Amino acid sequence: MSDVHVRAATPGDSRCIAHVHVQSWREARTAQVPGALVEQLDVELSEWRWAARLRGETPPGAERLGDAWVAVVDDRVIGFASGGPTRDADRPRSESELYALYVLASHYGTGAGAALLQAAVGTGAASLWVLSDNERALAFYAKHGFAPDGAARADERWGGSLTELRLTR
Repeated sequence: MSDVHVRAATPGDSRCIAHVHVQSWREARTAQVPGALVEQLDVELSEWRWAARLRGETPPGAERLGDAWVAVVDDRVIGFASGGPTRDADRPRSESELYALYVLASHYGTGAGAALLQAAVGTGAASLWVLSDNERALAFYAKHGFAPDGAARADERWGGSLTELRLTR
């Protein structure tokens, strides 16, 4: 397999990011999330939102996700990450937050996730939210120095409760 290259995302990456976003949810989280959420996954809508975000806009019905990076192998986007300042009022304003990190399952273990994490939040103090039953993600973040800090939240928007834990480093 070729080396992973991480670079800043551009508006031209929006379709590739949307594909990774939708595909990685289907690969990794289908059993963990309500069916209504899985059914809502839409590459075209995600592409439109990512194109707006990467132009510096905040699309209606979505939030701005900070700066974004893509992981590329053989000229193909296989993962992406987004990060910026923490959005949590109880965290130090100087702290970074990882907003999103997704890698296609076929590229797990290649270093793509670690490289994207580094690009998005560096090595300093940072936080992120992860589904409480996503054991693979919890192990990945623990390997990179993150641990639960006791904060949790429930998301009821999709016809079932999703519990997220905050991890900090």
